[in-house]
Amino acid sequence: MLFIESRTADTNVEKSLRTPLLKALQERGLVPLIRGARLHFFEQALAGAERVADFERAVAEWSDSEGDAPYVRGDVFVLDDSAHFIVFGEDTGGGLSAGIVYDAETTDPARKLEAFCRNVEEAFEAAARDASATRTREGSNGLEAKRVEWRERETHAREAVKQFAGVGSEASTSTQTTPRGGNAAERVRAVEILEDAGARGFLQSLSEAHADGRVAEMLSAGAGGAEREGLVARLAGAGLVKREVQVSCRKDGRSLFRLPSPDALAIVTASNAICSECGAAIADERAEELVTPTALASTMLKDGAWLVNSLRSLLVQIGIPEGEIAARNSTEDGEAQMLANVCGEPFLFVLRDGDFNATDARRAVEGEAQAHASRLVVVATGKIQDDARARLREHARRRSRAGGANDVVLVEGLDAASGELRQSVERVSLEALTRELYELDASAGFSVGYALAARFRLAQRKGALQDLAASAAGALAGSLREF
Repeated sequence: MLFIESRTADTNVEKSLRTPLLKALQERGLVPLIRGARLHFFEQALAGAERVADFERAVAEWSDSEGDAPYVRGDVFVLDDSAHFIVFGEDTGGGLSAGIVYDAETTDPARKLEAFCRNVEEAFEAAARDASATRTREGSNGLEAKRVEWRERETHAREAVKQFAGVGSEASTSTQTTPRGGNAAERVRAVEILEDAGARGFLQSLSEAHADGRVAEMLSAGAGGAEREGLVARLAGAGLVKREVQVSCRKDGRSLFRLPSPDALAIVTASNAICSECGAAIADERAEELVTPTALASTMLKDGAWLVNSLRSLLVQIGIPEGEIAARNSTEDGEAQMLANVCGEPFLFVLRDGDFNATDARRAVEGEAQAHASRLVVVATGKIQDDARARLREHARRRSRAGGANDVVLVEGLDAASGELRQSVERVSLEALTRELYELDASAGFSVGYALAARFRLAQRKGALQDLAASAAGALAGSLREF
């Protein structure tokens, strides 16, 4: 998916400085594509490059004085792994905006945006300085360039995430984001294992058996010993269970002590220790190997932390920064909420470890209103019941009639989550691109936002980026030189 970040400034760039500013950016290696296409047209119309600059100046002056829109509204600059844009507002208080379009593979987009804004600022100063010198030579008043002071564009979604994370003393320190026990690597492996319904079921049964004191009975019952042993080994490797040896008195069955391994038992028996209950040698007492759930397992199962961690990892994999995701503590019955800033849209994720019913749907709608979210995504490991679907669809229709977003996504099972979420996020991403760049559409003759989305999609294919660059270079040959 694509992401878009921009900065704004109150500086108004007058029409006569916009083309010089684009020229100055090109000198810094940033090729303006819309201007380049126009120059190519002018060169073809003149059958040569000699008078292209005069042609461009004549068209620009006519457009700015007689046309419905300024000749230069902005431009787009495509790099290997990202694209920049600049949009000029109208002369009456329109201001200036500059931004970056990038995907999950782009390295350090914040630094790239900072560098681009600095280039725009320097290019504007250079254009204003040259124009002022020209006017002075012609006997006119010089031009004073105003300093460009950039500011971050605060979005409703970013503010909503901050508020969501700050509600309640437990909101930003939820156990599902930092479960007790285990190191970071173990927590990652634990989430991967718990995405398997069979592993979750076994661990839940093991936890219940441990609470009732019948772990040995559970492990000895039923078939599939080899398969179960393999599962136990995986759970132990992820820090979800630990192996123990319980020693009990053969005479009255009372538990004497537990040891961490059979090797520890061998040491005890070799010491000729005796039972404190009946006086028999420890070597003659009953020893049973047990599997005990750890604190990490208890936390992740009880609070649904494994589901929140799994979805968080998926969102980060899609490309959403971790800083744009906030989670609230799960309820004890396995429901949790997350809010994410997706291209300026606040997405509320309602997560349910189990079936999702009408009561859950009502709470989800209430949570959406409280979080000021514009999109609602329900992810359930069980079945989303028909009455819950009906309630949420009616909610979406009411929002649509009121002029709001009607995007309600229902996902059953984690296997379907990746595809469903990617489609929803990509749809919102394209809407954001179209909304941000629509002012350039008239100059380009097509949707610039959609064109950039198509460019990134094609570039993801093997060798497509080189082919696209070669094709573009051939099509615009001669049009990107200085005049």
